Amino acid sequence: MKPVRGVNPGDADQLVAALVAGRAPNLDEAITVWYAEPAAGEREITVDQTNRSVVVGERAVVKWLLHTDPAGHPAPARLQALVDAGFTAMPRPWGLLHQRNTQSGALQLTAIVTEYLPGTQDGWEWAVEDVRAHVRGAESGALSAPIELGVITAQMHLAFARTGVDTATAAQVHEWCATAESDLAEALELIDGAEGQRLRALATRIEKALRPLAGCVGTPLIDVHGDLHIGQWLRTAKPSAYSVIDFDGNPLQSALKRMQRQPAARDVAGMLASLDHVGRVVIYRTPGVDAAAVAAWIAVAQEMFLMTYRGELSKGRAAYLLDERLLGAFLVQQECREFVYSVRHLPHWRYVPDAALPALLDRLETPA
Repeated sequence: MKPVRGVNPGDADQLVAALVAGRAPNLDEAITVWYAEPAAGEREITVDQTNRSVVVGERAVVKWLLHTDPAGHPAPARLQALVDAGFTAMPRPWGLLHQRNTQSGALQLTAIVTEYLPGTQDGWEWAVEDVRAHVRGAESGALSAPIELGVITAQMHLAFARTGVDTATAAQVHEWCATAESDLAEALELIDGAEGQRLRALATRIEKALRPLAGCVGTPLIDVHGDLHIGQWLRTAKPSAYSVIDFDGNPLQSALKRMQRQPAARDVAGMLASLDHVGRVVIYRTPGVDAAAVAAWIAVAQEMFLMTYRGELSKGRAAYLLDERLLGAFLVQQECREFVYSVRHLPHWRYVPDAALPALLDRLETPA
């Protein structure tokens, strides 16, 4: 098998066969096997730009990592923790391939093999359509999905917590504060036009919303998904079932940062923000839609997600994992990052944080 940057036709078939056989294809490689069954016949998925994914026999997906890092990768430990805990709300992990770095001699993750789930949509498809149907008065999963996702997210965090819980140090909290301030500064620098004017007018309120971060020394830290948003959830049609995917962490961060334990609130804030963003997409892309009805759905969906998440943690006697003091600051920081993301990768996306951030600040500043 060639190095990942020179993947040839047949390599994915060969890797699946190696998992079935239980031995690595070459001497400079190592495999981890959780499950395998015979499958052959390759079909490349062309939409993934970060990695290269190949469906094998319509049974498995081989994700070749195009950008490896000698420091490591978060997915192996995350997947192992979920497998050990019996967590099933994800495509079934089949195995991993590590290849030896010719310079350092260390093994580096090269490929992740998981179950292929045919006929699924990601959340940016199914959630948007659900909300459109909901505001038209039609039956949809717009109110049930946040409940199920809240439960599953908590179950995922409970599984991660079984591998250990740390506490945040003063140095870590200082870094969170510095990063949040840097994200705001970068957004203020990059966003121009009317959106930039509105953002600059909010700067003082944003700074105030970020201040609670400084008081969170000692908050529990666990392994987290690291890049949790609605697009990381696949749904099958009939019967509806949800699967969380992609345990690579935030692709914009270094491998070392992606492997660090984080507050559970980081994933929770990512989900709350993306539920809001679904509503912004619906309003922006649906002519004649009742914007007030969509805004009402955002509030209800976020509360349902949070309520069921809290409840599931409590059932697992781990309510302490969610430090609610972090949620508002992480949400505000996320919107700053959305502005930066729009400039770096998706220019038209700026309408989402432009609409979401003022509403978020209003809500945070309203007495409970």
